[in-house]
Amino acid sequence: MPFAKHKIRRGVLQVADAIVACLAFLLAVFIRIHLPQDFFFLQLNETSFNKEYFYFLIPIALLTPVIHTKIGFYNLSSNQRRGDVLNLCIQTSTFVFICIVFSLFIGQINFLARSVFLIFIPLSALFLYLRHILVLNVILKRIPQRRQNLLLVTDHRTKTDWQRDLQDHPEFGLYLAHHLEVAKIDSESFVRTLHDEAIHLVIFDIKHTSFEKVSRLIRSAEDEGVEAWLATNLFDVRVARIKVDYFLSHPMLIFRSTPDSSWEILFKSIIDRLGSSLLLAVLAIPMLVIALLIKLTDKGQVFFKQSRSGLHGRPFMMYKFRSMVSNAEQLKNELDRLNEMSGPVFKVTNDPRITKIGRFLRKTSLDELPQLINVLRGEMSLVGPRPLPVYETLAISENAQRRRLSVKPGITCLWQVQGRNEVKSFEDWVKLDLQYIDNWTIWLDIKILLMTLPAVLRSHGAK
Repeated sequence: MPFAKHKIRRGVLQVADAIVACLAFLLAVFIRIHLPQDFFFLQLNETSFNKEYFYFLIPIALLTPVIHTKIGFYNLSSNQRRGDVLNLCIQTSTFVFICIVFSLFIGQINFLARSVFLIFIPLSALFLYLRHILVLNVILKRIPQRRQNLLLVTDHRTKTDWQRDLQDHPEFGLYLAHHLEVAKIDSESFVRTLHDEAIHLVIFDIKHTSFEKVSRLIRSAEDEGVEAWLATNLFDVRVARIKVDYFLSHPMLIFRSTPDSSWEILFKSIIDRLGSSLLLAVLAIPMLVIALLIKLTDKGQVFFKQSRSGLHGRPFMMYKFRSMVSNAEQLKNELDRLNEMSGPVFKVTNDPRITKIGRFLRKTSLDELPQLINVLRGEMSLVGPRPLPVYETLAISENAQRRRLSVKPGITCLWQVQGRNEVKSFEDWVKLDLQYIDNWTIWLDIKILLMTLPAVLRSHGAK
């Protein structure tokens, strides 16, 4: 029941945030219209409200609560620093701004002044922040009258984590009334505690106890009409997140160490397809020029094709502009002694196989452009761990390092923007990939994409 109430409260807050963001947008439009025409550096000539502005309220109302949910805004502790809360509000407002501007660009819509969103971002962030503070104060004032007693049943003595968590989240209205060790109780003493303490909810946090005994206690709670929860930390997992779901009619505990299937994954796929299509269209002429330069200076094949490891290790043919001599693969064995990268990966500074035009292409990362074709085909993503040749993947000796194959490979990644060829250890490379996987959000993808262009212009780590 407490969790169900919290879900209902979250739904109400999501609706409230959608309304607050829409009000911030309308106020931003109002301010924009009434600013002096020569305000600062802006050339303002609009003096009336355009009814088409209302069309933007729909995506704003939908995006704001969804983004708030994904960044964990509704799971914040009541003791969370106010600066952290405001920062999350700014992130949400900025991301809504990016989505709207992207849609304006795609739809070639020009009736909305971009300055509206420059006003919208701080207004929306401020309104969302004030909504959070107001609701939190109201909830905390009502908690003493609505507090519910919680019974914790464990097979270990410590209860520190539960005490701290409940204190950090008083909005649940739960008070840890009693703590029992499962080895020291039976069904009769368990039921007596339910009566004496007026228990509303029982949490079983067990790891080593017989499930038969726990099952009997859960049935006793069921007979009393008391809700019972079974904590899933009885399984010792390191990075996997546990989720309860159904497959057909079978309840399942799901252990997932990769990003969950969600609107963010769908949005990432849309960005990949649209982004690669637009970039291929915009870069068609530069790519044609590069192809001609390769053909004129080296006479060989324009594209380098190699079997690389994709999602879960499935091989695919990756394309690059050829930057080495035609027989580069045959010459590799002669250069193995010069390898500067530990592990299965091969990297050499000033590789003698690189052609003159190829050195320029690598320095500017232009040799990677044909991979946009792989992204368009769904074999790669714009952002993700770099795909290794199949033979290098097969040489990986540690199973934990293969987890980098649990997401689609990408054109750019943390390794690309944080050192690239300056990283000499494959282990450090993998750490960056796993850091990306474990902390993935669509916001992180956008951040990496924004960091990629400066890294390319600086030729950071490129050789």
